[in-house]
Amino acid sequence: MKKKMNTKDYIFAGAFAAIYIVILVATGMLFGLNPVTFLLTPLIAGIILGPVFILYISKVPKRGAVFILAILSGLTLSSTTIAPLFIAIIAGILAEVVLNDRSKYTKLKNIVAYSIFNIIVVGPFTMLLFARDQFMKSSEYYYGKDYVEQFSALTPNWIILVIVALAIIGGIIGAIIGNKLNKKHFVKAGIV
Repeated sequence: MKKKMNTKDYIFAGAFAAIYIVILVATGMLFGLNPVTFLLTPLIAGIILGPVFILYISKVPKRGAVFILAILSGLTLSSTTIAPLFIAIIAGILAEVVLNDRSKYTKLKNIVAYSIFNIIVVGPFTMLLFARDQFMKSSEYYYGKDYVEQFSALTPNWIILVIVALAIIGGIIGAIIGNKLNKKHFVKAGIV
């Protein structure tokens, strides 16, 4: 198996990145309407996007493919702060390290890589640590004062640790589902 990406791989990377990002943004918008479900977004997005990620790494099993997806996701989530891009770079590199030897396909490797990769979804929540007032003003503008009051009551300073844990758990569940779908449907259908 060639280790370097070729033109076909870049096309697949772009297509999967578009699918991944559209689903990620739609999930954030849908669950962002309620403060409680907004805090659960890393868990829910991780579960929903797990099969997309697993299919992606099965279809483009080359070094750099996951990093490309991480950068594109990080850029998309960096509309209000640069922190999501930095988190995406770190998560992308760590996921690439886990998936380093792709000639040996293992489900556990996929689960670990995706649970790390899914931490990218935590990026926008870092504003709760570094720019809380700005985050609350922006939320009040879009969702109203009641939303912000409820959200503020649900988000003490340590909530970011809970959000990271939810992202990891969502990544584990999503990768498990993705591995099962990959074996049961994608391989049999000849997609992978």
